[in-house]
Amino acid sequence: MVVIIGCSKDIVDRSEQFPALAPVQTDTNAGRWKPILLSAADAIAINTPLATTHPNYVLELSEIKSYQANLTAEQRATIQYWSAGAVLRWNEILRTLVAKRNLPPYQNADGTYPFPNANNPLAYPIFPFANPPYAARAYAYVAAAQYDALVAAYYYKNQYRRDAPYKVDRAIQLLVPEQTDVYAYPSEDAVVLGATLAVLQLLFPADGAYLQEKANEHRNYRIMAGANT
Repeated sequence: MVVIIGCSKDIVDRSEQFPALAPVQTDTNAGRWKPILLSAADAIAINTPLATTHPNYVLELSEIKSYQANLTAEQRATIQYWSAGAVLRWNEILRTLVAKRNLPPYQNADGTYPFPNANNPLAYPIFPFANPPYAARAYAYVAAAQYDALVAAYYYKNQYRRDAPYKVDRAIQLLVPEQTDVYAYPSEDAVVLGATLAVLQLLFPADGAYLQEKANEHRNYRIMAGANT
């Protein structure tokens, strides 16, 4: 008898199948926490949201319903992926960039190594060389930016008290776990996205197109899920 044993060569990222984030405690008082970088939670002004009867807001609700009426398998997978948590996913993206840029350049003919130039980041060798000290700073910068962004977001959430789209228009489905005591504006995902994108584009300038693609994906996920406009 001949037995042939083989194994799959497919690489499966188990993190892609993480369940949707459903916090036991929503920390609705986070707007009173002490920021790290900002002088106060309201140091950056956020505009008053449009009234839910405003024509522009009604159009935004229509955009959500249009998405939800024709969700593709790929879009549903995007919702499932990002619903595991914005902080988690952006830190995975940062980890990917650190690994990608943690490769020393090829040596010069005289045996020396060229150094990346922050003033000319796209020239070889591409900036940065994400060695452990650089990576440690990158993780710290991103974490601090995300934290302060969330503190500010929760401060304004409790000031403006805007309900989520699925509560304003019952024709909209919520496709992520509900957080009944958390207001929708400003979106916690939007502030994490904005703060993280700004920091990462400075730290990894050669990867701007990739980062913008992930930002667009993140933004669209919240709209398609019926959580934010």
